[in-house]
Amino acid sequence: MLFQQTLEKLEHFTLLATTTITGTGNQTGVDLKDYDGDIQVILLGTAAGSATDLTFRIEESDDNSTYTAATGGSFTAIANAAYKEVLTLNRNALKRYVRLSCTARTGAASSSVTCVGYGLK
Repeated sequence: MLFQQTLEKLEHFTLLATTTITGTGNQTGVDLKDYDGDIQVILLGTAAGSATDLTFRIEESDDNSTYTAATGGSFTAIANAAYKEVLTLNRNALKRYVRLSCTARTGAASSSVTCVGYGLK
């Protein structure tokens, strides 16, 4: 019964719908106000391009305006390969809003990327 109740509270949120990333940019913030405990953030992608080196990180904000890097929120760089990484972050240690930030460090980036999260709400 406890397992079923937990699954009923599991909610997903989208930090980035599947799209092609071609450079540096920030996504729209997601309000985590009603989430509790750990959240998992999953980044999936396939990098392409000349010497591509894309880095992604989770950023946090109190007001959905000024963002800073979240502790433990950096993904491994994507470099011309299929990619999947899962981060587990403690919602209670994060600020109210989170977003995905991308930096294209080198080369001509062109990568299909998706980023979603899950947590108890």
